[in-house]
Amino acid sequence: MINLEQAVANSYRNFHAKGLDYICLSRTEKMTQKLYILDGDASKVPEVVNPHDHRYPFHTMVLHGKMADHRWLRGQPGMEDLDDARVYKAFDYMTPLNGGDGFTYRGEEVLVRTLESVMEPGDSLTTQAQHVHTIQMLADQTVLLLNQFADIYPADKPTSTWSQDTPSISDDGLYERFTEGQIVDRLASMGFSVKEVAA
Repeated sequence: MINLEQAVANSYRNFHAKGLDYICLSRTEKMTQKLYILDGDASKVPEVVNPHDHRYPFHTMVLHGKMADHRWLRGQPGMEDLDDARVYKAFDYMTPLNGGDGFTYRGEEVLVRTLESVMEPGDSLTTQAQHVHTIQMLADQTVLLLNQFADIYPADKPTSTWSQDTPSISDDGLYERFTEGQIVDRLASMGFSVKEVAA
């Protein structure tokens, strides 16, 4: 059963990136279940968002479409010449959705790409809070089901983001709210019956 009141309070269109919609199915302190629906712009870029870590561990399952999960290790100075190494600008990140002020530059760091997992419907993986990753869509209309577990790090501790450009905290066109009707219609378009969509 989907908690429609929580869905309206916690869901966003164009969440972090254009073409990435986030629908919260349920939320407690121990578990948040959510859908990521990726189409349009989000399916055309090599990285939907910059490499980053998280405040919490989570489990991802592909329901529809196809995606790649790219994993990175934080390297040491002098590793820049490795084949899969890139120099990134490192940032502390405090999300404006929790009252934070966005990105704070920390200096340059080396990230070394270690693993790419290509995932199709039914495939799943677990990401620990300290894992550095990003995702790439390999098909339009990819739908992911995420089970987000309890926070390991408190809300006043920043997470980390790595970018080869200076990221912007501009929310122009991002973080748009869904109406209740839009959520019901979006879920129905993915095959959820009306009986499953309830407060």
